Amino acid sequence: MSASEGVVILVMGVTGVGKSTFISKLTGDDSGIGHELTSFTQGMGFHTMQLKGKSVHLVDTPGFNDTWRSDIDILSEIVFILCQIYKRGMKTAGILYLHRISDNRVSGSAMKNFKLLESVCGFESASRVSLVTTMWGDTVIDPQELLRESRLVSTDDFWGRLCRHGSRTKRWRGDGSSALSIVDELVDRSERGGYRSLLIQREIVDEEKPLKETTAGRVLIEEYRAAEVKMSEELVTRERGSQHQIDSSLADLKRDVESMKSAQRELGMSILGLFAEREKAYAKVATTVRREQERLAAELERSRREYRRLEEDLKSNQSLLEAERKEWTRRRARLDEDISTGRRRRTSVEKEYQQIDEEEKLFQEQLVEMQTENNEQMSQTSDSVQKLRKRDVMRKNLLPFLGALAGTGMAVAGGLTGILPLATAGVAFTLSSASQVSFSRKPTAGEPSGENQSLIPDPFTTAGNTATITDAAGDSK
Repeated sequence: MSASEGVVILVMGVTGVGKSTFISKLTGDDSGIGHELTSFTQGMGFHTMQLKGKSVHLVDTPGFNDTWRSDIDILSEIVFILCQIYKRGMKTAGILYLHRISDNRVSGSAMKNFKLLESVCGFESASRVSLVTTMWGDTVIDPQELLRESRLVSTDDFWGRLCRHGSRTKRWRGDGSSALSIVDELVDRSERGGYRSLLIQREIVDEEKPLKETTAGRVLIEEYRAAEVKMSEELVTRERGSQHQIDSSLADLKRDVESMKSAQRELGMSILGLFAEREKAYAKVATTVRREQERLAAELERSRREYRRLEEDLKSNQSLLEAERKEWTRRRARLDEDISTGRRRRTSVEKEYQQIDEEEKLFQEQLVEMQTENNEQMSQTSDSVQKLRKRDVMRKNLLPFLGALAGTGMAVAGGLTGILPLATAGVAFTLSSASQVSFSRKPTAGEPSGENQSLIPDPFTTAGNTATITDAAGDSK
């Protein structure tokens, strides 16, 4: 499987909605690039999973209310990623947008995220967007939560427009099986109905528009201009105020106004310049991940050798036990023969019998202690091999995607010729349908084997108002 055969899903939503948790339920806690690399990726997280033999790349995006990054930085990074994979022939399965159902009201930050979501995907590709509500109760559904859900899908300024154009609404129950079902449904929707480019991809790549002239760019400019006007009015008011007010906050407000103006200027920057800069950054990320993968491969080999050594120790101990048992049997048989032939009396050999029994008991105790320690070490080494194998293969599968972002394809991926199926290296997701999921570990010969686990989504389905609403396991095609 080549890099172009993988599919990409953006995971969006305001900060703190649970995007990272959602992804970790799918891929594990250590499946993507390290935190130390996020400075190169503007906070974007990258994770890869296997789904029905296909590599699915999940992009964890910061919300447009992020504390540490500006909206223009986040939008520019999203634009770069989507357009770079579009140019490289990779398919975008769609967008998962997460929203807390526990929120009593839709915040201004959420509203801004909704607008930018619409402007990134466009109504023509709305059917490739799943609107995922999170933070549902464990068992009983609160009527207030149902009311909030209904308002989300029926209000134009929230999810209404997207739902009317084909977006689906899903409920994430907080577990791995429902998360996997949500991803499977989105990928299956694109497989059946055909993969569609997003509006921002067509505007930048096909129509060669500058960022400020795209739909998303115009939305952001409107946000900035409105904020600038509001701040400027407040600045005038404060300048007319007391000296204390001027000294305490006027300088900060002036900086905020200048920041708004600077952000608008950034939207006019060259796309070619942006892409060249980001390609260099992702080349560094890909190189670092490749080196980490090579380190993991070496560590994995050391753990494999240690496991094989422990297996040999176990066999050696068993062989030693068999040899000692034969010796004890031989010595007892010789004593029995001496008694039966009359060469020695029973009373004269009792101490020798007792000595053999004591030797056997002591040996058995020591052997049990050694075997217990050996088994504990084997169990720990087995766990280490399983974890290292999973991390190793996930890094390998991530490299072609990072190579595409770096603009050098497979070369940056260290000469990889394709995506490795996780089944060959220890972990595989296999779906026969949206209602049956298996997570299996398949070790290679001579390595420790894990236990199979089954993940069965809960078959909850509810009807919505103006849009189809299903739980993760429901089918709304």
